[in-house]
Amino acid sequence: MLLRERFWLWGHPEGRYNNLYGNMRISRMTPMEGCLYLGICNTFMVPVGVDVNRRQYNKSFKTLRQVGWEVYDAGVNPEIIEPYIAEAADFPNIGCVVFDDFQRGDGYKKIPPENLWKIKARLKENDVRPLDMWMVLYTHEFGLDKAKDEDFRRYIEPFDGIIMWTWKESDVPLINDKFEIFKELTPNNRRMLGCYLYNFGEDRQATNGAVKWQLDRYREMILAGEAEGVVLHTNTMADLDYEAYDTAVEWMEKHGDEIVADI
Repeated sequence: MLLRERFWLWGHPEGRYNNLYGNMRISRMTPMEGCLYLGICNTFMVPVGVDVNRRQYNKSFKTLRQVGWEVYDAGVNPEIIEPYIAEAADFPNIGCVVFDDFQRGDGYKKIPPENLWKIKARLKENDVRPLDMWMVLYTHEFGLDKAKDEDFRRYIEPFDGIIMWTWKESDVPLINDKFEIFKELTPNNRRMLGCYLYNFGEDRQATNGAVKWQLDRYREMILAGEAEGVVLHTNTMADLDYEAYDTAVEWMEKHGDEIVADI
């Protein structure tokens, strides 16, 4: 398969972050347009509080390789997962769901781990096809308190895969050390890596150097079999002439058609 087929967009409703996080420009780029612009083949769709018509978005995603939807609230109410399974029957590229910002401070403690196992069982055993379950985990949320990390393993275990993200660009230099801890926490999980193309954590543009370093490093991790993919955040700044997006596009033009192992 091609390296670009290992890349995902972290998709949001178009315009969701206009006039937020230090961004005063107005974007109109949709998630599907974001995938096309960045040259990637998969998306996680995350409405972030916007009441979206999922069917309309799913129709726009028809040519993508894989699609996943955000379902955090299912942790408290597992029945929420049912419509997503039903929609997968109509859209063959829906292959997973994702729990965004899983820890949310201590908010995750309201989710019984047995609910996660119940959701996973339902995702795997249904009348459509087995679906995967992913979690978002930030580098500032682990590696600081061993007791907390050990306790958190019971939340990690039900998930098929975990996506490691770094919220602040100033923490990018910590990624290599954090990834070693991340591997220890996820011995039986698939792994992906998140890359912010806008520095949400510090309310300003991402820098070319930080984005290129992450993409180069994450490519090495994919080739070494330590991670299976990268998630790029997000479509909602992609049409605003921020230089880090140009860097990501140029990087994908250079590396996207490299051959990597199938997954």
